[in-house]
Amino acid sequence: MAEVISGAMYWQRPHGADQIAADPEVRDALRPFAEMLISTGLLDVWTAPLHPGNQWALAWDDADHRSGLPAVFDRPLGPVDSTAAPAITLTDLYPPLEGDGASLSWGLDEWLADVLTTETRYRHDFAKNPYMELSGEWWSTPPDGLWSSTGTWPDGTLIGVELVEDDFGLERARACRLRLRTDARIAEIRTSEDWADLCRRYPLDVTAQRRYVWSETTGRKGRWVIPDWSRVAEEFDGVHVGLAGYLRTAGAVIDLAEGRLGEEAETVPTAGNTDDRTASLVAGWHPDTTYWLNNVIEAVTEVAEWHYDSDADRWVQD
Repeated sequence: MAEVISGAMYWQRPHGADQIAADPEVRDALRPFAEMLISTGLLDVWTAPLHPGNQWALAWDDADHRSGLPAVFDRPLGPVDSTAAPAITLTDLYPPLEGDGASLSWGLDEWLADVLTTETRYRHDFAKNPYMELSGEWWSTPPDGLWSSTGTWPDGTLIGVELVEDDFGLERARACRLRLRTDARIAEIRTSEDWADLCRRYPLDVTAQRRYVWSETTGRKGRWVIPDWSRVAEEFDGVHVGLAGYLRTAGAVIDLAEGRLGEEAETVPTAGNTDDRTASLVAGWHPDTTYWLNNVIEAVTEVAEWHYDSDADRWVQD
């Protein structure tokens, strides 16, 4: 599974192996094996909801990619005396800049403004040439300027170090165990319908900026929306795409509605559409990832170091 997930890419046409695996005859042939595996109960953890007491934030720590760890990840290994530590903020996620000062966090308001500005710019470009092929952002996650976390397998290994989309071989990671507010509100994405529900209630049109990249990976041209995370945050503090939720949704066209969601706009590109519906895509989410939209992280309670042991072919804790 890790190998398949590491090759997940949403900005190009599917690989040959992906197309073969998606063939109905191949899927039907594999179904009995999948059903037998599910019946053993070994995969129950895949459908489990978020475990609030077992959430870890990650920061990759390879020497070739390390530009300076945020202070919260650079603490001594082991338990943290949270009573003596300062309050956690978004700024703690960012490594210090060269010289004085620290990087500034990029919140939901800034993210929304950027998405709207980018969509307007792309629509202007399509108005000049409706058949332009304009590449752009391909993910549907909240902004990187937010806290995110992952859980563990039953043996304690972090899921987030083993299952990484578009993995390019990172082999060291720092992990901080988080203490969350007990009243944190979680949106669980277990099925395509869970994602579709967020999109229908909080639609954000990204048709122009996702049109080319998502048509490459899905073969579909039409209206695209993602959840407006700035509005989702009014109802939920975190959004969790668990293991089963990821496998059921990632990379699949999620149908939402006939026609357009939200306000009508003549500037939305339609040339060459393959249907007149609105859809969405779960893209860029690592399995068992939770993005925290609001300030519900109270403290870091433990710091750990993990590395990939190539001889054992597994991740181990230092």
